Amino acid sequence: MLLFKFIILKFCIKKKKMEEEPPVKDIKMESNDERVQDECHELFKSGDYIMEPTIFDTIKSYFMHGGEPSRVVELLSENYSAIAQTVNLMAEWLIGLGTPVQDVQVMVENHLKSLIMKNFDPKKADSIFTMEGGVPQWLTEIIEHSVWRKMLFKLAEMHPSCLMLNFTVKLISDSGFEKEISSVAVASQQVEVFSKVFKTSIVKFIEDGIELQDNNLDEIIALACRGEHTYLYSQILLNSIYDRNKQDCHNNGSFIAKRISQEIDLAARGKNYNTTPYSLALNDTPMYPRVYSSLDSMLTKNALNTSDITNLFKLYSSDGPPPVSLIRNSRFLDMLINYFFEPTAKPNPEHKDKYLFLLAYATTVCEIYSGEERVSILKDSLEITQNSIHIAYNICQENKASSDLLGDLSELFKAIAHPVVAIGVLRWVELIIVDPSYFKLNTDGSPIHLIMLDEIVHTHPLMHKRVFTLLNKLFSTSFTDLDNLIQIQFKKTIIDRMIFLMGKGYVIPVLAFLNRCWKDQDTDISLIRHFVMEILEMIGPPYSQKFVSLFKPLIDNDYIKTFLKADQRKVVQEFVDYCKENNLID
Repeated sequence: MLLFKFIILKFCIKKKKMEEEPPVKDIKMESNDERVQDECHELFKSGDYIMEPTIFDTIKSYFMHGGEPSRVVELLSENYSAIAQTVNLMAEWLIGLGTPVQDVQVMVENHLKSLIMKNFDPKKADSIFTMEGGVPQWLTEIIEHSVWRKMLFKLAEMHPSCLMLNFTVKLISDSGFEKEISSVAVASQQVEVFSKVFKTSIVKFIEDGIELQDNNLDEIIALACRGEHTYLYSQILLNSIYDRNKQDCHNNGSFIAKRISQEIDLAARGKNYNTTPYSLALNDTPMYPRVYSSLDSMLTKNALNTSDITNLFKLYSSDGPPPVSLIRNSRFLDMLINYFFEPTAKPNPEHKDKYLFLLAYATTVCEIYSGEERVSILKDSLEITQNSIHIAYNICQENKASSDLLGDLSELFKAIAHPVVAIGVLRWVELIIVDPSYFKLNTDGSPIHLIMLDEIVHTHPLMHKRVFTLLNKLFSTSFTDLDNLIQIQFKKTIIDRMIFLMGKGYVIPVLAFLNRCWKDQDTDISLIRHFVMEILEMIGPPYSQKFVSLFKPLIDNDYIKTFLKADQRKVVQEFVDYCKENNLID
């Protein structure tokens, strides 16, 4: 009771001064006073109203309209449940009984979060927010704590039309916590928030490097493909970055923006969105109506046709061809590569050279610009690339067995030096090995087709991920028609290709894959043992923390340690000693 008397003390003093010179009130004023008092009475009757941040304003209004102090004390005390104080008391009891302070705090926070999530009313939240007339002090205090920021993000995702939550998300973003906004739905509601989150995702993609590239790219794609507006905004932003710096893109890194843009386009296409008009428009293709017409037709139908290819061939074989960038569309190039390197493809002999020319032109020709004006076109590698594609196509289309390919390997390796041929051969290897009839012609567990991947890995570092994705797919495929021993030999060959990848710098993704195979216990332990033994022959300090965390569990396995040779056990001991000396393991 003393608490409530103390709260209203200063208001009583003001009220006494007002009573010394009573104002003349008319009937309307008396009616208004009664209405305000009734409203205040209802508020005072609500549970624990004394804990509300608006209590002082309500009491002041009550007294200004003739309210009695005794009535305030009576209503507030009768409806005081002391919920917050009871929680604090119970928390102190738990701590006194030996429960860690951090555990008690988490317990209270989780229960409070569940209550808020269950009972949150967006309309009431908006009304309270409006009544404050600005940013409430309690809101700025809440967003300083990660626990409550995460809760607010979940609420914003559940109630996208709540103005209070939308403003809060923007406030959190402006306070420098945009990295925590992982929900696509929350990020895409406001352009300012989306811009910051998208920028943060791009920076993360660049800084984290190749090891986390896939996960980071998936986050960017999820953001961009949230809706038509986010897709278009993201693509305009990325293409603007590239266009402003394209003359020196390899030095300033703006080609990354173009690559991300293409990945977003491919992902959107994979979700059956028709992005063709956007991708062509962003590439300035409409400025060249004949090129636009042909590309639009083929990309929309996702199929090449002789009429449009002939039209493009005439344009690009002329003395003044359109910009090469117009046909450097990733989906168009994929269709051209598949035209030559899919085992079931049957190119039209009469028009094959036209397709060949466009594929070679798009992948080799370089244009020199002075400002916006094109001053020269470099076609030095055009003819040799055409010949290389043709040679590789002829070898691949004969569909030879592994033993018959040996005589062609020299010519094929020369052709693979060209990136476009390497991608085509990689595509061909993938399709031909997964074909059910493949092992009818190739009974060897170590087919030459897989060995060819080493040449691609050696020559083209940028294709390491593509090769690993293929090896991953083949390793996970069950070839039921094969004898078990042949299957193990085949998978051992795949592991050897992965080890070669590691030797060329693609370490952590391969190690993480084999570590996962070991944990899932769905891979023959002899294969894991073969991998470990081979790695022990090639590793040496220094070792990264990530490498140690993935490799040490493998060498600790009893089924692997038992079969290690003396020199391999020595390497293991040196590995463990180094890790202990550098605090990489306990």
